[in-house]
Amino acid sequence: MSYVSLLGDSIIDNKIYVHPGEFSVKEHLEDQSGYVFNQLAVDGHTTSDVIEHQLDKVNNKLTTHNVLSIGGNDLLGHLGFLKNNIELTAIEILEQAVVLLAPIKNRYRTIVKNLSQQNPNLLLCTVYEGNLVGDSFYSDVAFASKAMVSMFNDIVFNTGSSFKADVLELRNIFTTPDDYANPIEPSHIGGKKLSKEILEWVNK
Repeated sequence: MSYVSLLGDSIIDNKIYVHPGEFSVKEHLEDQSGYVFNQLAVDGHTTSDVIEHQLDKVNNKLTTHNVLSIGGNDLLGHLGFLKNNIELTAIEILEQAVVLLAPIKNRYRTIVKNLSQQNPNLLLCTVYEGNLVGDSFYSDVAFASKAMVSMFNDIVFNTGSSFKADVLELRNIFTTPDDYANPIEPSHIGGKKLSKEILEWVNK
């Protein structure tokens, strides 16, 4: 029997965003398998929250697999960087982006190091790009945010390689507007696609 701990944010803890009668990611996982899923992920959490409130709740005696999906809210916390009107050179913009991501990178590596030491079966999820085009608040950063997402996902892939963890590329899963309940949260449809990929990883 597999016992899967789910850590992260609303990419997993999306129950509040789906319609009545629809499934959250965890409910899809339970519906599609007989495994046990320990949801530690919390809507709104960041890498800091995972370190402070989730890691110590992983039951290392029972857990056979860990799934981590975190980082989106860390990026949203720096949305002002994309929306500022200060004129900067390309070099200055890239340098500032690297500086902004540095502490997030350090916390992310701390999380993955901790989880990999406890259990070798670890799946890291990248951050998807969201359904931002046409939204009244996010539309102006819809294109630029792709660069920030790519920079963070480089951290995910690099960290995964360092600690021999598997990586699930969410940008290849959340590909249509129907996959989102709003500009940045998974819908019933997107959650089902995500749960299918997680289960395929567990089953292998």
